[in-house]
Amino acid sequence: MSQHMKSPISILIATSFLSITLLIPLKAQVDTEELERLNFKLGGGFSVPTNPIAKYFSLNGNFIVGAGAKLSKHNSVEGEFMWSGLTPGSALTHLNNGLTGNVNVYSLVGNYRFHIDSIADSPFGFYVIGGGGWYYRDISIEKNYSVPAFTPCQPIYTWWGFGCDGYVSSTIASHGSNAGGINGGVGFTIRVEDTAWKFFVETRYHYVWSNSIPTSFVPLTIGFQYN
Repeated sequence: MSQHMKSPISILIATSFLSITLLIPLKAQVDTEELERLNFKLGGGFSVPTNPIAKYFSLNGNFIVGAGAKLSKHNSVEGEFMWSGLTPGSALTHLNNGLTGNVNVYSLVGNYRFHIDSIADSPFGFYVIGGGGWYYRDISIEKNYSVPAFTPCQPIYTWWGFGCDGYVSSTIASHGSNAGGINGGVGFTIRVEDTAWKFFVETRYHYVWSNSIPTSFVPLTIGFQYN
């Protein structure tokens, strides 16, 4: 993954397209008791780091997918996978020219969601969500090496993944860490007419007890959910 922020717009377009392709066949199915007990969500957006890591990182993208069970009219549980990127700030460039960094946070969490799917018989609703689980933080530091001008081109160069001009990016350090974490937030929904699908906008606070410095960030995510 590039050290630069992945475009939230690209993530949202891909998420919306995939959600719509799932919505069409489900809409044609006859509702069953088993199907009505399931829930599903898919979304993407961007993540904002908060203190204590806000001074070191900046905006990047996120993606979530989750599934679970609807326990009652207003209560649901769900398991969720999330990826969130964090863009390193200027600290690395102060150490040495050419250094860049990548930070990716992956999580598998269990959440409880209390939801009001229709406010005064309207298509609008809201929910509160919270839970916790496992978070994995992957960090890598790379250095860009400039290839001298007029370097003779040899086929072996392409095997290593670079050409005869430009620069080479090489990973010089990497580290991964596991930790427990919690999350909580709110979301707003708009029901798609005559279906159990809803468009959602959600924001949540994540706090992870990572080594040395805790990892904390707030993703803003939009997408589609079923039930």
